[in-house]
Amino acid sequence: MRIQKRSNRGGFTLIELMIVIGLVGVLAAIAIPNFMTYQARTRRSEGYTNVAGIAHAYKSFQADRDFYPDMVTETTALGAAAASLPDPAAHGMTAPSTIKMPWDAPTDNFFKIVGWKPEGNVYYSYDVKSNSCGNACTNQSCFTVTAHGDVDGNGSLGALMYVHPMADSAGNPIAECNSAVGNFPPPVRPPPPLDTGLPVYDEPAVRLASDLY
Repeated sequence: MRIQKRSNRGGFTLIELMIVIGLVGVLAAIAIPNFMTYQARTRRSEGYTNVAGIAHAYKSFQADRDFYPDMVTETTALGAAAASLPDPAAHGMTAPSTIKMPWDAPTDNFFKIVGWKPEGNVYYSYDVKSNSCGNACTNQSCFTVTAHGDVDGNGSLGALMYVHPMADSAGNPIAECNSAVGNFPPPVRPPPPLDTGLPVYDEPAVRLASDLY
């Protein structure tokens, strides 16, 4: 009698392969968005650091010279009018993106007025408004620094702002500058019960919650 031997060769069934592919897809669906968010947050840290650095340089400059330089006014005086620097168009870009821009000569010429310069190139374009606010603010009382960027690459610009307002004798804010580009008002804290719902002054903050994503 012939006895038929059973093959012991291992392998995967179609169902097993489908299960593995499904698990890989689930893991990718979770991991890739988280990785993209992590990258955006890493790039966004530049904006927080530089906006705070510019603001501190401005306050030191004002304590010594008694005014805050306005970007539109000062760059015009330097012979290169610009509302926001670095200018993406000068580097073949329509807007800030996930590609860094050089800290070029026009940008350096303006910010060296207050003695500030970042380390290396930047994802964000920066503007500073003080003398051209159009309200009670003057270049001796108010300034607003705004960083414009698209660090998550979704095609929608977000804004980080540092707003230093004009205050009354009791220290209460009574006027402030909007951003030079976009004319954005100050960021606002979440409404109660989460927070006060009031404007954010004298610290870096995102303009809208959607600017975080």
